[in-house]
Formats: sequence, C-alpha cells, structure tokens
Amino acid sequence: MIRHTSAPLASLSLDLDNKWAYLRSRGESVWQKRPSYLPAVVPRIIDFLGERSLACTTFVVGEDLTREADAHAIASLRHAGHEIGNHSQSHLPWMDALNVDEMEREVEQAETLIAQVTGEKPLGFRAPGFSWSPPLLATLVRRGYRYDASVFPTFIGPAARWYVKLSGFRSQQSQATAEDPAPAEQRFSSFGDALRTLRPHRVATTAGSLIELPVTTMPLSRAPIHFTYVSFLAQKSPAAALAYWRTALRLCRLRGVGPSLLLHPLDFLGEEDEPQLAYFPGMKLARAAKLKLLSEVLDHLARGRRVVTVAQHAEQVDLTR
Repeated sequence: MIRHTSAPLASLSLDLDNKWAYLRSRGESVWQKRPSYLPAVVPRIIDFLGERSLACTTFVVGEDLTREADAHAIASLRHAGHEIGNHSQSHLPWMDALNVDEMEREVEQAETLIAQVTGEKPLGFRAPGFSWSPPLLATLVRRGYRYDASVFPTFIGPAARWYVKLSGFRSQQSQATAEDPAPAEQRFSSFGDALRTLRPHRVATTAGSLIELPVTTMPLSRAPIHFTYVSFLAQKSPAAALAYWRTALRLCRLRGVGPSLLLHPLDFLGEEDEPQLAYFPGMKLARAAKLKLLSEVLDHLARGRRVVTVAQHAEQVDLTR
C-alpha cells in the first residue's frame, strides 16, 4: 500500500488512446479494423491503481466513446474516482497543423461525448502526440478549460520525428483516404519545447490564460522519464531502469519540480497480450514483469510526495501565487 504525504505534489496521467492508433502512426491502414482493447485493459488499470489508492487523470479520445463497450469502460474509470480529460476526438498527432475551426471541432466533439458518458465537462486537455499550438491553447481558454498538459520538454521528440522519416515508416500523406485524411508529419514535440520549464505555470493566449502542466522529463538532460521509456530501458536491465528513475526523482527534488508521470495503456499489457505490438517500447516485457516494475516506480514516486490528479496538481499553481 502506497502511503501519501501532505506535500509536495506529484501527479499521474494516463493517455487512454486505443492501441491500434499506434499502427495508424506507422501508416498501416488496417488499424481501423482492429477490435478495441479498452474493455479488457481498463479493469486492469482500475484494479492496479485502486490497490495503491492512487487516482490519475485519464485523457480519453472521443471516437472511443462512440463504441458502447469502450464508453462503459471509460465511465467505470470516472466511477472509480479518476479524472477524465480530453485527448481530442480523432487522436491526430498533427493537431497543430489543423486550422482553427478543425481544432475547435476536435476539442468540442470529444468534450461533448465525455460529458455524455461521465456527466461532467472535462477540465483539462492533452493534444495527441503533444501537438499543441498557440491557437489550440486559445481554443481551450474560450471553451472554459482550466489547464493544458500537452508540452513534452525533451529533445527526444524531434529526434523521433527524424527517426520516423529515416526508418522507412510509410508517409500518412501517401496513405490518406477520404475516411482518414492526414498530413504527412507528426510533431512529437519540438526543440523549442525542450527548453520550456518543467514546472506548472500560467500561459497567456489571445483569449486569456490557462495553466500548462508539462509532462515531466529528466531535469537538466530533458531525457524522457515516462513509464513507457522506463520499461523500454528495463528490456535491457530492470536494475538500470530503476536507477534511472530514482535519479530522475532526485533531480526533480533538487530542482523543485513536482513530477507529473505519464502512463499509457500499453504499460498494463505484456508481450503475451499483443505480439503484433512488439516493436513498441516496453512491449518485449512479460506483463508480470512490467507491472512489478510499475509498482516499484509508483512506490518511489509516492515517497515524500502526495500523488494527485493533473487537475489537482494544476490547481496548486493558483493557490501558491
């Protein structure tokens, strides 16, 4: 059982996009025909976090809420005490390339479905692929959002974009169809993002201001520390992966950063669950080994910190001003 303390804060978020969206990112058109895995993985997430008395912010995709079984699964997350945030309607990792009207539709459609399923309008937003832009933030302010959590301050993101270009992944531009039109390039954050603060802060937009709560990366180096990356390191050495995570937490404490840890649904799946996703970081670990690692990661996160939702973490920005 994880014990909570009064301060300082850390937060936990989960980007609950359907795993077949990863195939879409590779330019594989078969992604739309795959059955959803959310009804199977969500109860696992609820049980795992519930055993540790942890609540997280779950950013959900509107399209997933159009399927009854998926909507029921996401409703069960809210019933279990987890915050539901907006992760856009269609999970386009090039959202920053859309025009303002298209951005508005992506936000509004998912927002409407989330409210229908949970009975509550979402307070926060995370852009798919961290593809935020100033017009998107202004859209969120106009729609009454309290915070955004789309900034990923790392140099790895831009490097990943070049890797995608050079590794032979097929261009979405060449694969675009009337049912799934898309520009060719995914953002994966930018070099400018890597230089941004890791601390929650207010951001001014043309429509007003809102709180930005970045995904935490390693202070100083800005290397990723989200659990998918830690599990990727664990494929080579679990001990080295945990040492890396503990180093990140020590640096966060020294730099006065309240860490915000990002999870993905694949963090709750092992290689035996879906061999077709073996290329994805961390998916060469057995489920039991991965969940053991995640338990240790969360235990270290909670030592001397109170782990809260992203909304609760963001709220402290105004309370401490």
